[in-house]
Amino acid sequence: MSFEAQNVGGQSFQAQSFRAEVRARPREIADLADRAGNFLAQAGVDARATHHVAMILSELLTNLGTHGGTADDPAIVRISIEPKRVLAEINDAGPPFDPRSTPAPDLSGPAEDIQVGGLGLFLMRKLASEVDYGRSAGRNRTIFAIARSG
Repeated sequence: MSFEAQNVGGQSFQAQSFRAEVRARPREIADLADRAGNFLAQAGVDARATHHVAMILSELLTNLGTHGGTADDPAIVRISIEPKRVLAEINDAGPPFDPRSTPAPDLSGPAEDIQVGGLGLFLMRKLASEVDYGRSAGRNRTIFAIARSG
């Protein structure tokens, strides 16, 4: 997955993009989700994809703030709009963490018996058409793609 100029159907285009720095604090995360949602809506991205991108960004940044110990070190968030999908990337200085590596929660029992925690990452993996992770120079790079409707 890449954030550079794309070639789709033999035609090259420059994807519309959004970039922000955000500390993993509740107010900043909510603000970032609103700004990202507004960017996507104004660019004509369908409401479902817009909601999914904002929700996954919020989940990943909340996990970073809760478990990453880097609430004062801003994460870099980038979003790129392509004809068939929206790509989003979070680049952060938290401890190494591959969100693809967490086990799926056990959802077989009654709702009241389901353990709290882990559902956000499970939902991310269900909603995203692609999830990628890498670590370089002491930073995590998590990228996910949400398919666009239409």
